Amino acid sequence: MQGISRQKDWIARLVCIPAAAFVASHVVFTKLWPWNIDYRFPWPYFFTVGTVMFCCWEVNWRLFEWMDRQLPFYVNPLRRITRQITLNALATMLTFLVVFPIAQRIYRQQWPTVSILMTGMVVCATIATIFNGAYIVFYLMKTIYWEKQREELPSLPDLTQKALSPTLIKVKLNKAQLLLEPSEIAYFYSTAGVVLMVKRDGSKVTTDYDSLNEIVPELPCDYFFPLSRQIVAGRGAIRALKNVENRKMLVSLIPALHQNQTVEEVVVSRYRSAELRKWLDKAPTPDHSSLE
Repeated sequence: MQGISRQKDWIARLVCIPAAAFVASHVVFTKLWPWNIDYRFPWPYFFTVGTVMFCCWEVNWRLFEWMDRQLPFYVNPLRRITRQITLNALATMLTFLVVFPIAQRIYRQQWPTVSILMTGMVVCATIATIFNGAYIVFYLMKTIYWEKQREELPSLPDLTQKALSPTLIKVKLNKAQLLLEPSEIAYFYSTAGVVLMVKRDGSKVTTDYDSLNEIVPELPCDYFFPLSRQIVAGRGAIRALKNVENRKMLVSLIPALHQNQTVEEVVVSRYRSAELRKWLDKAPTPDHSSLE
């Protein structure tokens, strides 16, 4: 799940940039309106603000895309928001300091004065704050929506059939596909409408799936098992099994989703625990460190 699609982003630009440029050129720079006697449409400032906004918007969008891949909101929301505010603020100011003087030189045939430059910085900072805030709020609201729309449990594998793992598994990404051997994949993790693939080497890849129900039918059921509504694990990722209260089972997976943990622990329901035991008995299993 992406925060905002590229198409919606361009629609937002076409609406917001001219509107903001109109308001800023009138309210901040010229302080004149059509009903004033000496009014002339401030085209130089209108184009200046529009150019700066477009460049800053594009820089911010590129950072959003990069951070969505490197540090998605659902992995560490506080860290993501802090990094986004810091990096986007610095990038926005640097873009402004480069683009604004050049735009003024092109549209007004003169370099901006210090007072105009400071005013422009205030306007740019305000617009950037609104834009970043809107993106964060949109993403968090979408996350809350997906959390409320509880996914159905992925269907259990058909244990009555003898399933053979295909040579390669096709995993859909945003703009590409990966062909991987089953043993290369540790598990799939789903949260807030995002399906993350965790590989055996510890790397994480955001897929193009919205739920585990989309990927489970494509997986070989002799190698992958849906432990819960959030995780479908491969045999090679199961490190330990432990019986807990109410006949539930605690499954330890490697590698962990978060770097500060050694294993990823998943609580399997009582009903699914029985199915998991049957699944483990169907084919050779990796050595587990414990089974209590």
